[in-house]
Amino acid sequence: MVALLLLTTLLMISSSVTAFNTIGYANAQYSILYNQYRDLSFQSYPFMGYPLQRDWISLPILHSFTNGFFSGIFWNLLEINATTDILKMATDLMLPLAPVANITDTHDVGFVIMSSFGHAYRLLKIPEYLQIILTTASSLSTRYSPIVRCTRSWDSKEGFLVIIDNMMNLELLFEASNQTNNQTWYNMAWQHANRTMYEHFRTDNSTYHVVEYNETGGNVLRKYTAQGYADWSTWSRGQAWAVHGFTIAYRYTKYQPFLDKAIGAANYFLSHLPSSTDLIPYWDFDASHNSTIPYQPRDTSAAAI
Repeated sequence: MVALLLLTTLLMISSSVTAFNTIGYANAQYSILYNQYRDLSFQSYPFMGYPLQRDWISLPILHSFTNGFFSGIFWNLLEINATTDILKMATDLMLPLAPVANITDTHDVGFVIMSSFGHAYRLLKIPEYLQIILTTASSLSTRYSPIVRCTRSWDSKEGFLVIIDNMMNLELLFEASNQTNNQTWYNMAWQHANRTMYEHFRTDNSTYHVVEYNETGGNVLRKYTAQGYADWSTWSRGQAWAVHGFTIAYRYTKYQPFLDKAIGAANYFLSHLPSSTDLIPYWDFDASHNSTIPYQPRDTSAAAI
């Protein structure tokens, strides 16, 4: 009965939205994918695919920042076209992720939980889903350093590492604070965004991938890349994380410098797209100018963000 009432509410939401052929195609394709992973008892989720390979590269449920995206796609589809089938698929893919709420050895918990339980709670307002969000925020908060004024991204014996990707996890802290009036979580997220705004950006609004801080003093030790072409280059997906992350930060805080930084990062991204009409960037904006490497792959994930 509860499910029917929830579905009725969602149908009212979706009735005002035009269902484009693209959405129908996405629904069909992801339903096929859902069935494939259901047959695997949801022990792993799709992580990455290559154009010339038949199968997805998959990772175990609790071992990838992307694992919330699979469920999140169905919550997005549900918002546009509410059906019992889509609701079931979204829920089936979300519930196995609940143990992520207690993980403290990675910053990626925000990616996973807000893409799944975050969307589910926004649409359905089920208290149990909110509790997962709050538990996850508590777990993520253990990685915050008041000295560095950031949340640790990767564990390292060498220093306190913060990657630009971590801007995407601030939504978890902001939303949890909104739901509970927990000012501590809000302050953690605000301080992280503010420090990142000053340390991760170059003067042209391009971004460094990694900033290493001194854990005991809070000062910057070095700035470099782990997934881009070079320390001085701009990894396109990292730049996209900056656009998205600072937009989220502004949404919750209305702090104008965060919006200005999101716009600056977006302008850099758009002005460095290839001359072709597909608008898909190279994996690193600077690698394409390296004449010693004849081919540079594009990054559709950066384009999607």
